Amino acid sequence: MMSAPVSSTVSLPAAPAVDVQRLFIEHRQHLVRFVQRYTRNLEDAEDVVQSTFIEAMRCADRFAGMSKPSTWLFGIALNLARNQVRRNSADLYEAVEEGYFEQIKDQGANPAELCESRQISSKVDALLRSFPPKIRETFDVVVSRDITYEEAAEYLEVPVGTVRSRVSRVRAAVRERFGTGA
Repeated sequence: MMSAPVSSTVSLPAAPAVDVQRLFIEHRQHLVRFVQRYTRNLEDAEDVVQSTFIEAMRCADRFAGMSKPSTWLFGIALNLARNQVRRNSADLYEAVEEGYFEQIKDQGANPAELCESRQISSKVDALLRSFPPKIRETFDVVVSRDITYEEAAEYLEVPVGTVRSRVSRVRAAVRERFGTGA
């Protein structure tokens, strides 16, 4: 009785779904600038970028391909940058001595101006919440994180013209509602 031939193939480990070395070569400098705008510190930005590539190498085999590899990389960097900013903020709060704020409080602060400023801020927040989520997110990415339209477009995976249009809509609404040069 003849038996079926036995397969003697050895399964090789799958190649990483993303080439981290190529991403490093192509995006390192851009990534440092992106993160530096968020952390406001070159040394912290370089540390975050280094950690980004370490994390990318560690997780390269799990890259699902649902986005561009550069977008995946920038997402890792953004999460690590947020963590760094939180750590830095916590360090600042711990370093402040008790009674420090009493020493620096503004004796000339006008309560009416402070109240008016809070009211305007509340109205602007309400206006921003009235926009669709994609427009709010685009505006937040560009304005709050102080990045270029091109960087925002890459991060959000939309054309630069879409970023410009969305930000323009918000600024026009703010000008119309409040008569400011937003």
